[in-house]
Amino acid sequence: MKELEPGDLYQKIFDNAVMAIGVTNMAGNYVMVNKAWCKYMGYSPEEAKSLNVQDLTAPDELDTSADNFSRLISGELDYLQRRRRYKRKDGSIFWAELYVSRIHNDLGEVSGVLGIFIDIDSVVETEKSQSELNAYLEKLSEDLENAHNAMKVKNQELTEAYEHLNRLSRHDALTGLYNRRTLDEVVASEILRSNRTKRGFALAIADIDNFKKFNDSFGHDCGDEVLRTVSRVFLDKIRKMDYVGRWGGEEFLFIFPETHCKGAEIVLDRVREAVAATKVVHNGLEHSVTVTIGFSYHRAQLQAEEMIVEADKALYLGKAAGKNRVVCYQPECLAEYYPEEEIV
Repeated sequence: MKELEPGDLYQKIFDNAVMAIGVTNMAGNYVMVNKAWCKYMGYSPEEAKSLNVQDLTAPDELDTSADNFSRLISGELDYLQRRRRYKRKDGSIFWAELYVSRIHNDLGEVSGVLGIFIDIDSVVETEKSQSELNAYLEKLSEDLENAHNAMKVKNQELTEAYEHLNRLSRHDALTGLYNRRTLDEVVASEILRSNRTKRGFALAIADIDNFKKFNDSFGHDCGDEVLRTVSRVFLDKIRKMDYVGRWGGEEFLFIFPETHCKGAEIVLDRVREAVAATKVVHNGLEHSVTVTIGFSYHRAQLQAEEMIVEADKALYLGKAAGKNRVVCYQPECLAEYYPEEEIV
């Protein structure tokens, strides 16, 4: 396969970036946009070349937008990062997180402006936890700033920054664990492998006991800290071959590839005990936390939906039995132990 020349690589990255990218001249007229920009705005690349930044700005932000653009061109601002509203071709308005910097030619002269944005309309409308949103945007700002710097020096560095942004889309913003979409992919892949190799496979659902009391009694910030602390314990106590992610709310999904039932139980009980021994500190107060875990184990002909239902039923039994425990949907499996299979 022929390797891409640096110029071709830059063009591929520009065309296929998931964030919208637009380049304007000194007057704010667009000279180049990528596919994501066209998707967000509703204009074709040819139509974009007849537009000015102000044409896409919400009416009540026109003065602010013009002032910021002028300060950027004059050198009063090195770069600009702000949340603003854009106007699509059909007239609809949406929120975006915008990052803007100047473009210099080989002589160091300002020759244009680079603007990168992502659509955060749904986040602004639905996000209840401002602290979580701020943490996400701060991380995103760091990654995009790294991408800006990379565009000025090396195409390779830009590629690495782009890959890192892709990683963010696979992880939960609050806990740093895999998100549900990624977990679905991992479960499907591991079930195919287990059905092919005929080796055992376990899937577990963990739920934080009495989680509602943290939000109701101490606030959502406390609940968020509980989720973050418990997530760190999960990552520390599972094996390198295992997976864990946030399934939804205060529920987490564990995936144990190529294992046996006893091995999965040992790891899960180690996780449960570690959580119970951990104190969550918030606003100077220490809080005790426990988790109840239900899991399902199969050896062949696995079905994801079936195992998730079984793990959920085992979790329900654990809750009904007093919480803070590990319950297997197939209790007869726990009597089996294979010395030749190492448990780490």
